[in-house]
Amino acid sequence: MADLFELDCRDAATFGIEPDTGENTADRIRAFIRDGLNEGVRVFRFKRGRYEIADAKAIQDFETLMAGNGSWDLGNDTENKNVLIRAEGIERIVLDFQGSTLMCHGLIQPFCFKNCSRVEIRNVVVDWSRPPFSQGRIVSVDEDGFEIEFDSEYPVRSGIPVAGLIDYIPGTDYPLRGTVDWFHIAERTELTGPQTLRVTLKESLRARMREGGGGNRAAPEIEMSVIVRHVMNYKAAFLFYGCDRVELENATVYAAPGMGVIGHNCGDVSMRELRVMRRPGSGRIMSANTDATHFIGCMGTIEFDDCLFEGMGDDATNVHGFYLSIRERKEDDTLLCGVDADIQSEFTEVPVVGDAIEFTSRRDLQPYATLHVCEVETDEDRGIALRFKEPLPERFSADDLLANASRIAKLRFRDSIVRNNRARAILVQTRDAVISGNTFDHCTGTAIHVNCADGWKEAISTANVTVTRNEFLSCGFGAGTYRKTSALAVMTESERAGLGTHRSFAFTDNFIRGNGAVAVRLESLDTALVSGNRFEEAGEAVSVDEATCERVVVEEQGAVP
Repeated sequence: MADLFELDCRDAATFGIEPDTGENTADRIRAFIRDGLNEGVRVFRFKRGRYEIADAKAIQDFETLMAGNGSWDLGNDTENKNVLIRAEGIERIVLDFQGSTLMCHGLIQPFCFKNCSRVEIRNVVVDWSRPPFSQGRIVSVDEDGFEIEFDSEYPVRSGIPVAGLIDYIPGTDYPLRGTVDWFHIAERTELTGPQTLRVTLKESLRARMREGGGGNRAAPEIEMSVIVRHVMNYKAAFLFYGCDRVELENATVYAAPGMGVIGHNCGDVSMRELRVMRRPGSGRIMSANTDATHFIGCMGTIEFDDCLFEGMGDDATNVHGFYLSIRERKEDDTLLCGVDADIQSEFTEVPVVGDAIEFTSRRDLQPYATLHVCEVETDEDRGIALRFKEPLPERFSADDLLANASRIAKLRFRDSIVRNNRARAILVQTRDAVISGNTFDHCTGTAIHVNCADGWKEAISTANVTVTRNEFLSCGFGAGTYRKTSALAVMTESERAGLGTHRSFAFTDNFIRGNGAVAVRLESLDTALVSGNRFEEAGEAVSVDEATCERVVVEEQGAVP
């Protein structure tokens, strides 16, 4: 911290930017940062207070979205999306908001940093005056759809999009349920009365209504309280791409039209006292529209300390790489590849020379050979041509997936709370992870999911994962529950479960209050220890798929009377 005094520092107030004026400060903040960086300033301070981020285009884009026009989600119109603070190629930048709130209006990303050596952001609250979701209750239902009467603080109109629908129970400590968890369901929407919206379902969803939801899923019913998300992933509140070192300290996200934090192709990322949570006293059930944090193809250590994640529309964190699909094999053994999935950062995921690539069987996601990249070329359609130092393996198949073992981050998730979000708390798809001293409290899905997935193309088979001294409280009752488990599922999302795809796992000294079904499920695992855990209301405490697991030791577990 002391070296900050050696950097050129500038206060926003000296630039005429004052809080609590009620006036739009977006353009002046942009100019303040841009001009300061051009003049060699590296530390920017803001007087504590509330700053209105009311960019005219962001507001207009939100109005267009809410009228049902345009396409604003992940991968759509990427170059024209709005950003408040943008920095690229900077050696070091420090932003200290001293407890200020950035109150955003419309569709905008507050922070975007690309290819910076070091980024430090401190003491900031990010919120939206009109969050990108609405809350209400269902007042009528038929086979073709339903009507929702929305709360007065969420004005709605005909044409408004329904990107996601999830149920909740008002007036409770853990309102999110996730028994109804539907996406992109509306053929059309139209007002039928004050704050009352008729949702006519797409044909494919009408059958689900007739079946009462289908499978284990519920269907909307009269008097059910629901949240409608109007966009899933416009942009994250904080985006870091290609940054060597990121420090995020005492930052709070009360709402976001997408994820809270995305790190892609970064080195070390440290988050201390990061809070993605419901705004106190607001009556809001949701915070960020999707994941609280998401890390893709990073190479350092992702660290969480003393953080709080609550009410998000998806996981607290997901740490992963991407599988490349092979599109063509050339005569010289060049492989033409691509990522057959939407990349959450909206940047490309491209290996570099020297990267270790694991050739992986698509059927069970088991890696069987490692080659090293010697040449890389890309095209305008995000295609990637790779050549390798070594010859292609004998068992090579064009159906294989390629995982980049050089771009997988270590994970340290410590002394934090994940409470009543939709889906999982932590999705581990990386190697060298330690999850310790946390509380996972009424997450709708399985609290910790150790995985790799063909469908999402999220890599990599895991190794050296330790889960210890955590408290799991009644998770796994709704959306995002895997294998009916409350605390933990180790598995693969693939055509079949392979023998020992994941390696070296420990689940020790945890307390689990379960969901009455299964607490821990282990599949496709080689070498594991389950020991010293205490279970309550767990149903089956530890379930092991013996056909796909080997060298798994489950020591006698304690039961809470």
